[in-house]
Amino acid sequence: MQNVVLTSSFYAVADDLCETGLIPPSGANVAFIPTAADPYPERPWIDADRAALVRMGYSVVDVDLKDRTTDGLRDLLSTADVLFVAGGNTTYLAEWSRRSGFGDIVCDLLRDGKLYVGSSAGSILAGPTVEPFAEEDAAEMPPGFVADHPVCLGLVDYVVLPHDATFAATHDKMVAKDGDRWTFVRITDNEYRVETV
Repeated sequence: MQNVVLTSSFYAVADDLCETGLIPPSGANVAFIPTAADPYPERPWIDADRAALVRMGYSVVDVDLKDRTTDGLRDLLSTADVLFVAGGNTTYLAEWSRRSGFGDIVCDLLRDGKLYVGSSAGSILAGPTVEPFAEEDAAEMPPGFVADHPVCLGLVDYVVLPHDATFAATHDKMVAKDGDRWTFVRITDNEYRVETV
């Protein structure tokens, strides 16, 4: 069963994912994790992704990873059908994934039948590391926030490069620098990847 959907901009491919049956029918419960957007005063991508989910008939509940314990988070997410991890600052997201225990429980939740959907940073989080993005992300961190743990969820063995049409030159540099260390997969806003964990 395919249980990981990775997108650049979920709202841009939502209808296609629904039509092909890669995401549940309307009425499913979605745990919407917006944590990656915290460092930004404006976050239109969050609003667009959430609006797409609501339009498709899902019951959407925000679940912030900050100030969560592993057991509390497990209980909260156990009622969801879809774990939706939204975009923003991937390094910030990876740190809160570690601190909250999300990284420790996500594989168990997928084995229990949950679906992981990533949008941009949420898709990068599904891979092995955030290291290629750390320098750029650091400039946008909240003052005093320390994130020195680059490991991500490891649901897939490659690093997603989202929004490739927009950031192709930046992605070229990442691949040239670290292509011997990690496998990179480019995804435009109108593309997605579907995997089984």
